[in-house]
Amino acid sequence: MKILFINPAISIEEPDAIWASSLKHNLFGKMSFIPRAAPMVLAAVTPPEYSFTYLDEDIDELHFDKVDADLIAITMMTVQAKRAYNLADEFRRRGYPVILGGIHASSCPDEAALHADAICVGEGENSWPVMLDDFAKGRLKKFYHAKDYPPVTKLSSPRVDIVNHDSYSVFPLQATKGCPYHCDFCCISFSSGHKYRTKPIEQVVAEIKELEKYNTGILKKRYNFNDDNLYVDKEYTIKLFKAIIPLNIQWMGMGSINTIQDEEVVKLMAQSGCRTYAIGFESISEENLQEAKKKNSSVAEYKKAAQVLIKHGIIPAGYFIFGFEHDDMDSFKRTIDFAIENRIINPYFNILTPFPGTQLYERIKDRIFDWNWSHYGSLKCVYQPATLSPEQLVAGSYGASREVARLDILKNHLKYFWSHGPWEKNPKLKFKDRLFLIILALKIWGKKEQRKFLLWAAFNSAATDTYQIVATVTFYDMAKRFVV
Repeated sequence: MKILFINPAISIEEPDAIWASSLKHNLFGKMSFIPRAAPMVLAAVTPPEYSFTYLDEDIDELHFDKVDADLIAITMMTVQAKRAYNLADEFRRRGYPVILGGIHASSCPDEAALHADAICVGEGENSWPVMLDDFAKGRLKKFYHAKDYPPVTKLSSPRVDIVNHDSYSVFPLQATKGCPYHCDFCCISFSSGHKYRTKPIEQVVAEIKELEKYNTGILKKRYNFNDDNLYVDKEYTIKLFKAIIPLNIQWMGMGSINTIQDEEVVKLMAQSGCRTYAIGFESISEENLQEAKKKNSSVAEYKKAAQVLIKHGIIPAGYFIFGFEHDDMDSFKRTIDFAIENRIINPYFNILTPFPGTQLYERIKDRIFDWNWSHYGSLKCVYQPATLSPEQLVAGSYGASREVARLDILKNHLKYFWSHGPWEKNPKLKFKDRLFLIILALKIWGKKEQRKFLLWAAFNSAATDTYQIVATVTFYDMAKRFVV
């Protein structure tokens, strides 16, 4: 039996969409950020009598006439649903059985069922082996519900050999699942649930060692912890970071503001190789934070976050959302100023999006006017905001993204960051690192601003972290496309 597992593009019908065209603007050519973890996990629990092929439309082109498979499996987030349905319909027209899964299939199973032979609701590893057994016996059911989220301790480590890692800049990693918080815009209840579950630390270490076999490029890849919140169980978190220290890797992750309030943990984060840590700030309005049910957050604590991270050699990143009920035209400038003044070096601005199944969706669904799932990527306004027009919200959000990504601002941020180092785990650039930046600058000679920035960093005696320097240029390159 042959399985073809597909990660669909966000949209090929709208080629000018920001995320849909992101690969065209990558400094390294056709390269994506991170592979999906779902296919690697499902491949690990697939019986050996099945062959498993993964196709990522962000990287590979799909040719229907060349497909050699007995079963098609497609995962989808909401923003991918339109493309996923088109793929599923075409495969079924050609006689292929299709299984749909992912967050959107879990939140809208009846809709997804119109396009597939079977729907996986919930975490796929719960029901995937059962689905394959039923398929082999010719008794595939329409719905497979994972009644409970399984303990992570029962999960197999991902099969990393099914992915072409040369096409990605980051390795995916997951140590925990779930988040105990209930932010009303979050769809975590469909991805990993609210019960916090931890993977055996020795298993995480083994997974890193397996992935390191593919870390052979000039610019070493980083790991991205896909965990919803790395800081919930402090005892586990401390043991995890201590176990990672000897592996000498570099990683990125995210968590609540609680992480930054615990400097013992932040210090261990740095020692274990953390280079970028993102906080879900969401808003700098106390009223908005209450609306979103961010109970443990306060703007006063936000102001301390970046300084604590910088002190330990970690790039501060932050996620912000525009479109809450208390946002107005002044919200954009206030948030821009906050991000710049508090040195949130990597700020990401999104538009509030009512994903189906969330509390937010139920609260404002009568104000939704756009049901094109391709627009549910947090970069378009699909509902009527309380105090802004949809056009104002999009223009304000895009303008904020461009403003914080100006190279002169980013240069000042890095100069400040470097002035606080070097750190033991984040030392100054070596000769080979500087040579790499010079070569990259020559490679993109036609991009004058980016070239000048890379050369400035290459010859700055205080510079650290080649990966962050390249990521900064990429961030600027992408932000330029945020235009209405």
